[in-house]
Amino acid sequence: MKYLVLGLAVLMFMGCFGTFKENSYYQLDYVPTPKEMLGENAYPYSIRIKDFDVSEAYRRNNIVYRQSPYKLHFYNYELWAVKPEYLVSDMLFRHLEAAKIFSEIRRSIDVDEPDFTISGTIKALEEYDNQDEWYAHLAMNMHLQDNRTKKILWSREWDYRKKVSNLETIYVVRGLSELLEFINNEAIADIDSVMNTRVGRTIVKPLQPKDPVEMETLPPPGEI
Repeated sequence: MKYLVLGLAVLMFMGCFGTFKENSYYQLDYVPTPKEMLGENAYPYSIRIKDFDVSEAYRRNNIVYRQSPYKLHFYNYELWAVKPEYLVSDMLFRHLEAAKIFSEIRRSIDVDEPDFTISGTIKALEEYDNQDEWYAHLAMNMHLQDNRTKKILWSREWDYRKKVSNLETIYVVRGLSELLEFINNEAIADIDSVMNTRVGRTIVKPLQPKDPVEMETLPPPGEI
């Protein structure tokens, strides 16, 4: 009987103070660029996409938002479905698979070491608020390493922002997905050029983003 009374008390308490808010889960997603935007033949190499490193502030499932250069906030109920290091690495893997510029693409460590490895660091993956305007903000880098010589063949940094059309988290996530597609297009175009030089091919058609993302100049953030 006492458990029944306790259960009724909990229900009454919830009724007085409202119901619990349900979590919302998000992921980065887009349709990768098709093969015909690259050369016809795959390079005869294997490549592994490592899980990206993440700056400590973004190493969490909570979506991060910023209203000041000096203060970060973390949504309690707006969450990444998968941690950012996996989201970003998986999308690059999917994009490289669609581009078909390598004969083999891996995510995991196998017995034999691949010819090349792509690694990188996510420096910012966030919503950036400025009074009545919201921005998607993605900053990251990538490196291409020759695993035989341990030499870095290519490296690049990005720091892109895009104004979103609606003040809802889903539009920020869509903006971040568009920025990631733009970055991956640029990265694969660069890597294609590096591989062309390595094998002595003539570049048939350089990779270009199919829908260029209009970048925004980020204004000073609004104060809290």
